[in-house]
Amino acid sequence: MSLPESLPALMYLLAFDTDKNRLTSRSQLGLVLRAAALAELYLTERVTDTDGRAEAAARARPTGDPVLDDLADQIAAHRPRAWHRWIGRQERATVRAVREQLEADRHLKIEHRALLPDRVEPRDRRAVKQYAETVRAALRRSSARTDPRTAAVLALAARGEVRTVVSRRERREYSRKLDELAVYTGPVADALRKAIRTKRAATASAGG
Repeated sequence: MSLPESLPALMYLLAFDTDKNRLTSRSQLGLVLRAAALAELYLTERVTDTDGRAEAAARARPTGDPVLDDLADQIAAHRPRAWHRWIGRQERATVRAVREQLEADRHLKIEHRALLPDRVEPRDRRAVKQYAETVRAALRRSSARTDPRTAAVLALAARGEVRTVVSRRERREYSRKLDELAVYTGPVADALRKAIRTKRAATASAGG
């Protein structure tokens, strides 16, 4: 079975621990998926950076992907906003939309349960595991030999602390390389890190 092409869908699958058969990075998954959607729109030049703010490109055509097009429409309908603010909006709705899309495209198998949380797993765990290994292997190659989408996946996984892709040790060991790869996402990867810090600060403040 082939994997999906969109970055949000790929990041959702990559957050799945294929050995322990569970979804990881739940607390920041919505932020990671929002950032992945922004990175996709940035890479395809549908969204541009204007003085540190996200702005819809003129005459940008729809992608045909409902998650990407919904975000592009939101950006087009508002004045330019800081990237981390777009990442911090509608987290749960984005997770739900990506999950529903993956289920509809038969990349996810979901057991819907009334009283317990739904049981979710990739239909092809081997393909997900192999893709994660391919992505990780790019850490050991020259940045110049890394294609932009793989670079984006690595940068977002590192900034978003998706440890099934980039472990804490690898974030330290390859910090310079990951900074180089983050350039492919424009301002998005660093905005993701800021959005995560903002959310954690707000959670800590609310907890007293």
